[in-house]
Amino acid sequence: MSNHVDDIDRQIISLLQKDGRMPYLTIANELGLAEGTIRRRVARLIDEQILQIVGVTDPLKVGMQTVAIVGMKVERSKIDQIVQALSDMSEVRYVALSTGNYDLVIEVVVPSNDHLLKFLINKLDDIPGIYNTGTSLVLQVAKQNFGWAPEA
Repeated sequence: MSNHVDDIDRQIISLLQKDGRMPYLTIANELGLAEGTIRRRVARLIDEQILQIVGVTDPLKVGMQTVAIVGMKVERSKIDQIVQALSDMSEVRYVALSTGNYDLVIEVVVPSNDHLLKFLINKLDDIPGIYNTGTSLVLQVAKQNFGWAPEA
């Protein structure tokens, strides 16, 4: 795997970020290339895990009324096991290792505050190595942008 992204790859990524279902022929015409070239490049970007094409939903519009950011102080020797346990939870949408006040930061999406309380008390408590947590409710998402491309 080369993991090399050139200007044409960036243009393909940019077009797919605008419309993930854009036909390869449309991309080819836009860039002045053959459809097969686009198909091969997209396949390579996906194979090399540079690009992933997914459907993204707005949690509030699908009945998930509570979004929270949870910071965690953890036993660092258990961080891999904790990350795996969190990643396996359907309520957890995002897991990141971080610096600063918390070792890990997660985003939790659930139907209600009651579900959040149960998640914090019952599910997080079952994971060995989490010392403490700090939870912040997301009141409104002002910006959420998945449309960035790698720079040259």
